[in-house]
Amino acid sequence: MDDASAPFDGRVWVRDGRVVDVTKGAKGKVGFSDAVVVDVGGAFVLPGFIDMHNHLAYNLLPLWSEPGRTEPWLHNKHWTGAGTYTESITEPAWVYAKAAPEALLAYVQVREMAGGATAAQGWPTANRGYGTIVRNIDSEAAGTGRDDLIFTSVVTKTGDALANRVRDMDAGAGFIYHCAEGQRGSRVLRDYTDLAADDGLLSTFIGIHCCAVDAANWQRWGQNTAGGVVWSPTSNMLLYNQTTLIPDVRSRGVRVCLGSDWGPSGTKNVLGEMKVARIMSDAFTWGLSDRDIVEMVTVNPGILLERCWNVPIGRLVPGAFADITVLRGHGRGTPWTRILAGTERDIALVVIDGTARYGDATLMTAVAAPPSFTMTVGGRRRRVALPSATDPANAWTWTDIMATLRKVQRNPQAAMTKASARASTGSRFGPTAELELFPDMPDSRLSGRAGPPKHPELVRIPTIPSIEHDAGYFRALARAPIHQGALNPLRGWFRS
Repeated sequence: MDDASAPFDGRVWVRDGRVVDVTKGAKGKVGFSDAVVVDVGGAFVLPGFIDMHNHLAYNLLPLWSEPGRTEPWLHNKHWTGAGTYTESITEPAWVYAKAAPEALLAYVQVREMAGGATAAQGWPTANRGYGTIVRNIDSEAAGTGRDDLIFTSVVTKTGDALANRVRDMDAGAGFIYHCAEGQRGSRVLRDYTDLAADDGLLSTFIGIHCCAVDAANWQRWGQNTAGGVVWSPTSNMLLYNQTTLIPDVRSRGVRVCLGSDWGPSGTKNVLGEMKVARIMSDAFTWGLSDRDIVEMVTVNPGILLERCWNVPIGRLVPGAFADITVLRGHGRGTPWTRILAGTERDIALVVIDGTARYGDATLMTAVAAPPSFTMTVGGRRRRVALPSATDPANAWTWTDIMATLRKVQRNPQAAMTKASARASTGSRFGPTAELELFPDMPDSRLSGRAGPPKHPELVRIPTIPSIEHDAGYFRALARAPIHQGALNPLRGWFRS
């Protein structure tokens, strides 16, 4: 993904979590005589997919639509006041975050890897640090030991708070910001125009959504300071029946990335979001190529993140993070068409920081993966190297992870009681505290994060969705009224 060349037969050489080289053909390399060799046959070896927008704490929830509403919402300050929003979204997510935080993190990481992702944005904050195997874009230190390489915000910034973030960007930090999410002409356009007025449209600014920005305002972003926009077309269409003006974004040299967004209004993973990007480009005659869309989950986010981390990612080049996705081509056509058409069944191997973490059982064995559990995804037997929360030297089992989550889902009241007792043992904050997550999406009562249920005895949690695009997901998608059927073609991509 480093230039315009076509895919070729070759080898990727990895040591100590970094790409050492990429070579054509089958020749060996000095210093690698004892290396483990993994032959993936005719599959495509790609930079690891990057999910640039999510709210991971909410991915145990299914798609959501406000009953009886067919009119698009105006903006992201609008639907959080819907009658069923709190009971359907913030309260269930809050209960999982308090009662089963480790299992929640395990589920969302497996879901990301099942779609080929090696890095994701949108992790919940917590009362203490926690580790992940999927790369955490929000807190990646890139070997510096610093925690100020990237700043993020779901909440709108104004005044001094916004000016401070612009100063951070001037100093080289990245700012990933929920910006102007809503219909064009709605009041949230001010998120973008305020930033422009503060000279914040910079090369390290990455705006999530920006779907309320009209063509004229895109002209305010100078091509010499072009940064990035994260496009989540599924969520945009489900909530607003509009999406970001991608041709206007690209005309400014701004790099477009894809984010699968969250369970209540997104796809399961970036494999799904790539296909919706294809559907939207065709519907609006935007002329995006399949390669353009593959670049939205690889080289585009990679170049933006490299500006903050000073380490290549999203490209297989010397010195890059060894985050690699191996995907079998699906269907016919160009390599890019076959990559874009891939489903969960076609993900063969996921390598993060040089370690195989997810993939076909045969390949995971060949690469001498860490301790792992087995599960079936896309009809294929997989091994997943996800350390147990209680015994990091060994892997969890998918059965145990799901049993923990289903216990919370079936009896949230008992789970809340147990979580309260757990939080009251010892210090609530600090490195030895029991883990407690804080979901990041605000509700109508609070700013910045979800709050506890007002009536715990009334909390009900829906059945946990699967980690892959399945019949249940497509039934819910077809029932969602606001997109007026525009997203229904997605189902056809997952039938074969």
